[in-house]
Amino acid sequence: MTKIDIISGFLGAGKTTLIKKLISEAYVGQKVVLIENEFGEIGIDGGFMKDAGIEITEMNSGCICCSLVGDFGEALEKVIDSFSPDRIVIEPSGVGKLSDVVRAASKVEGENVKINARCVVADVGKAKVYIKNFGEFYNNQIETATCIILSRTQNVSQEKLDAALELIREHNKEAVIITTPWNQLDGKAILNAMEQGDRDLAKELMDEEDVCPVCGHHHHDDDDEED
Repeated sequence: MTKIDIISGFLGAGKTTLIKKLISEAYVGQKVVLIENEFGEIGIDGGFMKDAGIEITEMNSGCICCSLVGDFGEALEKVIDSFSPDRIVIEPSGVGKLSDVVRAASKVEGENVKINARCVVADVGKAKVYIKNFGEFYNNQIETATCIILSRTQNVSQEKLDAALELIREHNKEAVIITTPWNQLDGKAILNAMEQGDRDLAKELMDEEDVCPVCGHHHHDDDDEED
């Protein structure tokens, strides 16, 4: 079984640090493939990426913000076929929508592949500003996550932490939220919390994508299967 963990978050939230912690403390002994789509600590628009020779698709096209080589779903299938990993960790760009990443990754789900965790790393000190100023993308990440991992909680008062939690809960009442400072947690405990989220996005994604309500897979016009 290949498990896919999607770890999203705005630029600078700390998701790379979290992934390193999981690799060293929670994924030990597993064959892990890390797929990164990060462009540094500054926002980079589509024009810049085009100038850099990267083929751009629409932000909500189902890819992780841009398509480097072909379709992301096909690329995932090749990774699975080539490496047979125990786990694929996807670190999407901070400027993308988590729902798009989930939709793209769901194309490879099957008997031996499943999306295991849909996580967002959120800087607790910036949550209020980001919700206000970057609603379309930031709120989508919060709303889509099954686990929200707050970073830098050791730097804020309990009052500010509670205020941030209240704002986040307005956008997601069901997700598991980790508020404990990471240096007080083992990576295995974080992974266990990530895997506790039992929210099923299938129905929500079917509303936006052509998904068969019987088998739960994506079908295209040229599929040979009967309706």
